[in-house]
Amino acid sequence: MNLGELLDELRENILHDRSDRVEGTPDYLWSDATLVRYINEAQKRFARRGLVIRDGTTPDVTQVMLVSGQSEYVLHPAVLAVVSAKLSGDTADLARAGHAALDTYHMPDPYFFDPSQLSSMPPGKPLAYSTDEYLSADDYDSISVPTLRLYPTPSDAYAGQIIRLRVVRMPIEELTVNALSSTPEIPSEHHLEMLDWAAYLALRIVDVDAGMPQRATEFRISFDDHVKNARNSAMRKMFAPLQWGFGRNGFSWER
Repeated sequence: MNLGELLDELRENILHDRSDRVEGTPDYLWSDATLVRYINEAQKRFARRGLVIRDGTTPDVTQVMLVSGQSEYVLHPAVLAVVSAKLSGDTADLARAGHAALDTYHMPDPYFFDPSQLSSMPPGKPLAYSTDEYLSADDYDSISVPTLRLYPTPSDAYAGQIIRLRVVRMPIEELTVNALSSTPEIPSEHHLEMLDWAAYLALRIVDVDAGMPQRATEFRISFDDHVKNARNSAMRKMFAPLQWGFGRNGFSWER
């Protein structure tokens, strides 16, 4: 759904904000600018807590140019977490080393990397990476911009080459009332779900016979449920790789 459709849905079908509700006044309770601001906040909150925007193509977000002798790279401010990293031209991802604070992530056996080897590695081709992102199952908001660390430090031979990332990120573009044909960046299946938070923001300070705060709470609870389901699905897809093989109790899948 585009922004204009979401705005109409929020105003007419969720908030029931119609100009003919009160005789003698053509005004709405909420302006378009206010509701678009709430939709923006809802999209950001859903993306941050639900981990629903995965990106492997946007150059500014997913490409890191190597610098000789530089091992740490601050990523785009929209990045919440790095799912994988690959040196351009390689067929296999770099191994993840160190602590990533993702309880459900287990490195597949073929990508085993011993961090104890790092201190003795001279500069050369990057073989592994780590990040300092923090994603907690309970504390959704304790997230800072990740820094990508490469091991070993790139040598002169790899300066200018590109590390390509698959990331989880926040929305990059703000939704505005002047571009109602634009589409939110979170997946379309969550567009209506995120409107629950916009409705909560709109209703939390409105007191119509003391009924609005209760409605606001109901929308907040519904939003939190949607986010929890989306996050659980995202964590299963991104951070619990599956392996298969022959000769191990027949043909089987393993976590």
